[in-house]
Amino acid sequence: MAQTGFTPIQIYSSSTAAAAPVAGNLTNSTLGSELAINITDGKLFYKDNANAIQVIGWKVVPATAGGTGQTSYAVGDILYANTTTTLAKLADVATGNALISGGVGVAPSWGKIGLTTHVSGTLPVGNGGTGTATTFTAGSVVFAGASGIYSQDNSNFFWDAANIRLGIDTATPACALDVVGGIQTSRTGVTSPAATDGNIFSGTYTPTQVSTNTNVDSVTFSIGQYMRVGATVTVSGQIVIDATTATTDTVVKMSVPIASNFSSTRNLGGDGASITTPFVANTLVFLADTTNDCVEIRLRPTVNTAVTYNFSFMYLVQ
Repeated sequence: MAQTGFTPIQIYSSSTAAAAPVAGNLTNSTLGSELAINITDGKLFYKDNANAIQVIGWKVVPATAGGTGQTSYAVGDILYANTTTTLAKLADVATGNALISGGVGVAPSWGKIGLTTHVSGTLPVGNGGTGTATTFTAGSVVFAGASGIYSQDNSNFFWDAANIRLGIDTATPACALDVVGGIQTSRTGVTSPAATDGNIFSGTYTPTQVSTNTNVDSVTFSIGQYMRVGATVTVSGQIVIDATTATTDTVVKMSVPIASNFSSTRNLGGDGASITTPFVANTLVFLADTTNDCVEIRLRPTVNTAVTYNFSFMYLVQ
């Protein structure tokens, strides 16, 4: 029984590949219509009310009819338009590749991002970049400027790689560290120097007696000052020596603020003079004690009473 408003249809079949009916092969009227199916191609045809043959069904729907034209895929395949009417598959590739445009009218492809051909703009510091498109000048020491952006000051902060020299306030350093201007260190007040203190600093120390003195009843050490620059240490201070016998060779052994392995008496030198009133013509001579690695103070006092001396000496840290 026919559905109200519709008329019966009749279907013709063909197994010939690519065979399609022409308008004269099919009827369409209020009395009934005819369809044709190609079982090899998987297409179903009809004739519309303008008497044109149309396809109303496909085994594989083409892109022109809203389909893909594809019958199978591999995991990772990407569809793209390879012509104006068809779609193709771009197969997946190894990890780490990116999809790169081939340009207008050209198929895309997988590949590595070229930093000189595919990237534009400036990568900010927060994303691992420099924050600037500036090409740094040879010799510049790069530092974090405003907002962390990489910066340079070539004429005032310069590294001479050929000669291994650093220049501050100069672009032509003449030595390993060439500073035009003053240098200030804040490593002061070192009372127990350690290797980590470096070799430019100052501090205070109270000397102690080392080994045995000669012709001395008593000795009093006051807090002294010292400054180290490189391997040279300069020391100043005050000492009170009470000799046992006047006009007799007298020796005092005194510690140094920074240990040294003296190899010669010439590794240390200095002098001192009496400040006790009435002034007595007493002077001190300083040299290195290579046995005890300390200061040896020599004098020949004119009195056998306590005399105060101011002194200064320098020595080599070895």
